[in-house]
Amino acid sequence: MRDFDSLLKTKTSKGNSRSNVDEIYRKAKKANMSITLTELQTLNIQYLQENNTRKKINSTLLTLWGMLDMKSYIDAIFGNTINPYFLNTKNLLPIKELPEYTYLSDEARFLNLLDIKYIKEFELEGVSFSEVFLVTYEIADKDGYFRPYVTFLTLNQDNQFIEFGYGYDTNDNGNVELFLSAYNYLVYLTPKGTLHSPLSGKMTKLKIQDILTSEEISKLYK
Repeated sequence: MRDFDSLLKTKTSKGNSRSNVDEIYRKAKKANMSITLTELQTLNIQYLQENNTRKKINSTLLTLWGMLDMKSYIDAIFGNTINPYFLNTKNLLPIKELPEYTYLSDEARFLNLLDIKYIKEFELEGVSFSEVFLVTYEIADKDGYFRPYVTFLTLNQDNQFIEFGYGYDTNDNGNVELFLSAYNYLVYLTPKGTLHSPLSGKMTKLKIQDILTSEEISKLYK
């Protein structure tokens, strides 16, 4: 699978992983009912780092995966997942506020983490970005197709991950419409990894420096 194929709409899941977050969550809650999300994320990160015995996986990517995968799991449990493909508004309401909530499939309740791409830098419309982490999830829409939801993050000066954008395929045309804080208009991301500005027609190809996939994560749980 090519690096940006995770953005494609598919009838079956593109995920190829066995996550251990459910087991970590159950054991942690049994030991401490009031455990926080941050503490659960720390436990997941520790598990992944300890199983990265050959140190082949970038530690920063692994840390981010541990944080996001646990958050997705907890959001699904408490109905806080964002599934934009059930919304009739651009306001990102959690699924528990949807009229269909009771009837949603498990696949529509959970943002399934597919990959995290590290992009050292890129520029579009005179705005430069550096140290970017492009996170791709899939989630089922109303027709049961798996469609993309992405977020853009970077590391601040305190070494904390900060989200500065998100996007999904609003028009079902194969492109992800991005809401980036640097612009007051949408930017488009294609399944070929190209960013397009609708104002000028300018485009830039995202160059991936490193990538962590669900397949690699799955190997850490064996």
